[in-house]
Amino acid sequence: MTIDKQLADKVLAQIDRKELAQLACDLTDIPSPTGQEGAVAEFILNWFATNGLKAVRQDVDVDRPNAIGVLKGNGTGLSLGFNGHMDTSFTGTSEDLRMVSNIEPEDELRGRIVGDKVQGLGVSNMKGGLASFMMAGKLLRKAGVELKGDMVMAAVVGEISRTPVGEWQSKNYRGEGTGTRHLLTHGMHTDYAVCCDASDLNIVWTQTGVVQMRIATFGQAQAAWGTKRETHPAAEMNAIVKMTRIIAAVEAWGAAFEEKYIYDGPTGPLWPKVNIGAIEGGAPYRPNYFPGVCTIYVDVRMPPQVRPVLIQHEMEKMLNGLGMPYELDLYKSLLGHEGKNVEPLVQCAEEVHQHLFGEKIQPEPPNRASIWTDTNIYNEMGIPAIKIGPHGRRISARNEEIEIDKMVKATQIYALMALDICSRERPTS
Repeated sequence: MTIDKQLADKVLAQIDRKELAQLACDLTDIPSPTGQEGAVAEFILNWFATNGLKAVRQDVDVDRPNAIGVLKGNGTGLSLGFNGHMDTSFTGTSEDLRMVSNIEPEDELRGRIVGDKVQGLGVSNMKGGLASFMMAGKLLRKAGVELKGDMVMAAVVGEISRTPVGEWQSKNYRGEGTGTRHLLTHGMHTDYAVCCDASDLNIVWTQTGVVQMRIATFGQAQAAWGTKRETHPAAEMNAIVKMTRIIAAVEAWGAAFEEKYIYDGPTGPLWPKVNIGAIEGGAPYRPNYFPGVCTIYVDVRMPPQVRPVLIQHEMEKMLNGLGMPYELDLYKSLLGHEGKNVEPLVQCAEEVHQHLFGEKIQPEPPNRASIWTDTNIYNEMGIPAIKIGPHGRRISARNEEIEIDKMVKATQIYALMALDICSRERPTS
């Protein structure tokens, strides 16, 4: 580790565990479902300004800004970005009943400190990580550290997996990279980046891509009463019954896909995944009719070597073999990436972890690494990025909790990584 250990100790001595816990609690207490991140963004911008950090507001959409804090260097060194999303896995409203059978009262989802943990909707995914890198920036500023390169702390909108499709339109459905792509196409580039999303403080820099598709099949919309199955077989007349064949075929294809395309990444394997996540068909107010249309929505998590056109080709080939009418449309495609030129950043993380905790940092296991996060956007744009973040757990249908000690450890890691990378001279060539 190339940093001054006395200076590192001075920085870490500034940590106030109670202040960190309260910051995570305050962030969690402000509801911020995808598309509705405005209030928490304003809180973060004010926090940055109050604590002597340059606050930068990036309006991604109406009342939907990225909130960025910058600890300026003197312009001679390397810069390091920290990234975390403000939107939460659930809305915290009755809208969640579409996905969750039993929901808690909304008051139970607000931020609160319970013993040695912070609880509330979004504290694990990922307001605990937000609080940790925000506090790391404050520590460096409070300790009077003079950096050579900038430390950039970006709280972004729209990372949760939500996609506009059909009637589900508006900013409330624009997730998975929306804020970070805007961040990086509007000037906030750094030499390296750390995505602070939940990883239990393990490390990964290879993640899956995403394809989402809509598959429809068709029946004959006419009254079912008065017909005999011999002359009006459901397998021909009823789009829902026909869809059961497609579902079985997609499931069989998915099982083969998940085995065929396992990716051997530098921190371990990535597991592909195929999931039928939604179905629409028929008219609930008119079930006496054969449904004329039935549609399923399929999510495919694909490793870096797989492209959307390959998935489309394989799916169409499989569906053509069923001998029934269908329509297939891809409505989302995000590539997976293995980070390139990440070695200096990885070495920094390893040395910081060893210095702080006396043990080697561990790779994120496949069941956690095989997802899409904003880490991919950085690596897609040529900014070497890794993911390291504190992780809690789900304690009820939507509620979460995280240990304060995990946030303290994350804050320590982020502060020393910034102190190391941002104290390095920029190469002249």
